[in-house]
Amino acid sequence: MAAAALTLVNGSRQLELSIDDLLSMEQTTFATENEFVDGKVTYRGPLVRDVLARVGLDQTDNVRFVAANDYYVDIPTQNFRDYDAILAIEADGERLSRRDKGPIWLMYPISDFTELRDPIYSRRLIWQVVEITAE
Repeated sequence: MAAAALTLVNGSRQLELSIDDLLSMEQTTFATENEFVDGKVTYRGPLVRDVLARVGLDQTDNVRFVAANDYYVDIPTQNFRDYDAILAIEADGERLSRRDKGPIWLMYPISDFTELRDPIYSRRLIWQVVEITAE
């Protein structure tokens, strides 16, 4: 059995997902720029809203994304209905490593929407995501 890479928590409901579990979900791919990399990069991973739905987190008002270093960011779930944000597992066809902000990096299609160029969205590009909880 593959090791858990991501834990979803909604009250008493908890689900651990491996990278293989995330890869088995429908994948979304887009190319975008962000302030943490040079140029446009093509990211691939499941839609955040689909992952959240696995334990009903899509029905909450806000979710907290927690990184491996305990950094966290709270995000309104409406974001994930408005935009096709993904839990990126690959960048330019390569699996994201910890050195490359992986294995899971929350990514928005910043280049596709002018409003996503606001610094608030850059602060939401949390990498090395290990947990998502209801807030």
